[in-house]
Amino acid sequence: MAPPMLNGMDSSDSATSPAERYTTPTTLYSWRPPSPPHIHIPPLSGLDTSITLSKYRGLDDEQETREILSVITQGQNVAVEKPDWKYEMRRHIQAILSFLYLGPSSGARDIETLRQEGITMLLVIRDSKTALARILSGAKVAQQLGIEAGAIDVSGNMELIAAFPKAIQTINDHLIRVFRHRNPQGVNSQTLAATPKVLLFCESGNERSAAVAVAYIMATYELGLIEAIQYVQNQRFCIAFDDEMKHTLLNFNQLLEARRSVTQTRQAEATVSQKSKRRLELYDDDDGDVDMGQEDDRDRFSGRTKFAPFM
Repeated sequence: MAPPMLNGMDSSDSATSPAERYTTPTTLYSWRPPSPPHIHIPPLSGLDTSITLSKYRGLDDEQETREILSVITQGQNVAVEKPDWKYEMRRHIQAILSFLYLGPSSGARDIETLRQEGITMLLVIRDSKTALARILSGAKVAQQLGIEAGAIDVSGNMELIAAFPKAIQTINDHLIRVFRHRNPQGVNSQTLAATPKVLLFCESGNERSAAVAVAYIMATYELGLIEAIQYVQNQRFCIAFDDEMKHTLLNFNQLLEARRSVTQTRQAEATVSQKSKRRLELYDDDDGDVDMGQEDDRDRFSGRTKFAPFM
């Protein structure tokens, strides 16, 4: 027997709401986990169209290396909007910082430009398969110019978050090494030699190498994700990050913030410990004064014969 009808509708109609009956899905339902939210990077516009970097704020460096990196990174690092960007410029290298350049693999083969800009190291960010095939490398050009060459190999964008610290350390180690060679007296030299310069490159100069440049700026100058991307994009307009790359950089920035928080906590604890130690030293000094008074009192009775007041 068929089920009774309610208000002229059968049982199948009664199982759906009015909204469901008069709407049609635009796509098929998906049961996968939701995608991460989109990270929008607005262009610099209006009155504030420049980003000026602060002094060096790297982590986990010795005093000498911090001083050297502070000298190297204190150049005129200001990103200004470039309205004259042309499509052909994507094939050339651009100075992101006074000591850090970014470009495609074709730019890393332009020997004349590399010589004119004073590049001292070619650092390629490449896929591990490309590394095995020896397709992308700056070793030959570096050998012709008498400069250094390095490589950071990753099997995918997900490995970049682990490769960022290695790339940053590679850049800083080269800067420090060349600076010491050119300035034997260190930062106290009366006239400092030319600053060493590193060129980051990948196939296009717009993805992995650009991500390393953004990560370096976040780690070195304590810039946030959006500002760091804006800074690099102002210098090389053609960089392109998908949401996966942006979230990889966001996760790296969160790791940097956590490390800075731990460092600040340790520094605060060390300061409190030093103050406590100082107070204990002052207390010990006071005890020493009391002991000296007791020694003076004993000296007054030295040399006297023993006297027993009662038998």
